[in-house]
Amino acid sequence: MILGFFVPLLAAAAPVTLPARAVTYRPVTYAWARVEPIAALVLRVAQAARVTAVRVVPGQDVQAGEPLVDLGGPQLTAASVSARARLRAARRELVAARRSEASVARTYPTIANRQTLAAAQAALAAAESHLADAQATLSSLRQEDSLKSPVAAVVSGIDAAPGADLPAGTAVLSLLPQGRLWLRAELFDAAALSPAAAAQFEPADGGPVIPVRAVATLPARAADGARVMNFAPVGVAAWQAGESGTVMLHGPPRVAVAVPAGALVLQAGQWFVLTDANGKLSAQSVTPGPAHGTDVLILAGLEAGVPVVVRHAYLLYHRDIAARYAPPD
Repeated sequence: MILGFFVPLLAAAAPVTLPARAVTYRPVTYAWARVEPIAALVLRVAQAARVTAVRVVPGQDVQAGEPLVDLGGPQLTAASVSARARLRAARRELVAARRSEASVARTYPTIANRQTLAAAQAALAAAESHLADAQATLSSLRQEDSLKSPVAAVVSGIDAAPGADLPAGTAVLSLLPQGRLWLRAELFDAAALSPAAAAQFEPADGGPVIPVRAVATLPARAADGARVMNFAPVGVAAWQAGESGTVMLHGPPRVAVAVPAGALVLQAGQWFVLTDANGKLSAQSVTPGPAHGTDVLILAGLEAGVPVVVRHAYLLYHRDIAARYAPPD
């Protein structure tokens, strides 16, 4: 009964209005994001070998040149013995080739002809090449007694346990090189895909906000239909692979109008404001945007300077509801 008297009273009283204000704002888009490696670094055994020890665990930080896995076993030992024997044979071959070339050179041209000298010189060059190849092979095998990290990285996975005999080329562990991570964000707002938009990454664990820059928009969409955008840190970022959070994209300045939040009326999924034109109220469909303090930004449907009802807008919008509503039987 009280409401029945209140509505006619509002209809008779002069509505409280304020003109819509023109404002400039920067839209902000929020998107879920995750730190991912650009590419993992997989370490493999170059020769058939046995894993004798694993010195690291997943998640461990390692430095460039740090030994990670010790290798040995009969296959690697046999390869080393064969390489040393080949090196000894190459050295003997080189000594013999040098003596032969020197002997031919002393007798040229009185006894040895040019063809004989050329053959001796070619044999010497071949012996030097064989020695260099044998030295490189043995040096490589000596380095195969352990796998070392080529760069500063984080151990992401271990694929072989101590005692395992591995054929050549088998993956032993994976590394995520430090500084080779980027941020993968999924966005549904196509307007936020501009590479020029200023962006920040806010980690979910409450860590400090990290400035980032857009690197590329991938051509393929995510499984949920979102567009995928990659970001790189501005400077050095102390983030880890798998870390998640929110990317905030700040778009270019835009022009809108602002009205108090109480001026908006929601009806059947559509937003309206009541405008006052010479004392006549009319419902105006609008597209609201983000909140701006106690105001709401109107992105479309309303011009600056138009008087808008700011008090009891919902009741005034429904002031003639009795004439338009028929209760059910």
